[in-house]
Amino acid sequence: MASETAGLSRRERRRLATREEILQAARELLLEVGPEELTLRQVARRADFSPAALYTYFSSRDEIVASLLAESFDRLDAYLRRVPRELQPAERVVQLGVAYMDFAHDNPVDLHCILSATSQDLPLGSGQAVGLEAARLIGQTFREGVEKGVFAPSGEQSVAEMAYGVWALVHGMVSLSGVDLGVVAEDMSAEPRRVLEAYVARLTTRGAGTR
Repeated sequence: MASETAGLSRRERRRLATREEILQAARELLLEVGPEELTLRQVARRADFSPAALYTYFSSRDEIVASLLAESFDRLDAYLRRVPRELQPAERVVQLGVAYMDFAHDNPVDLHCILSATSQDLPLGSGQAVGLEAARLIGQTFREGVEKGVFAPSGEQSVAEMAYGVWALVHGMVSLSGVDLGVVAEDMSAEPRRVLEAYVARLTTRGAGTR
């Protein structure tokens, strides 16, 4: 926030702070009612504003939703950008999956916002493409890996299906991260990274020979 407010006047900083206060109220409501049911009146009430005063900062409900989701998508993008692009494809796929799981663990509210919104028709400016960046990067990395002879698609599984399998596995482990598996510890080990590494290894040309 400090870098965002550098060079701004006191009035501009106050306006930005108020805008963030409104978005925080909207974030809470988004989790409760979902993006389709969110209304300006609800946000105004939660933020202790009059509906008319809210229009000073946001012109519509869609603008609030778009701003809110764009923030969540940008946070996810920051995690994905930590993965070095020079890593070999198999390791990069694993690291992208781990980055997404780290994002989910560190930002549960943002994850909930993204998951609740991805099935909706989102307003322009929401950055939905950024929200799917992890899936896109995994798919691109698989295609690169095939070109380099790292991954081995077969008649049973295409490159796109291999990428989808990894994406589904990562999402599944994110969903299970909140489940206490202590009572079944002898039958099930919660080691997401090891599971992901083993799955990706089976898709490589070397791993394909062990099937």
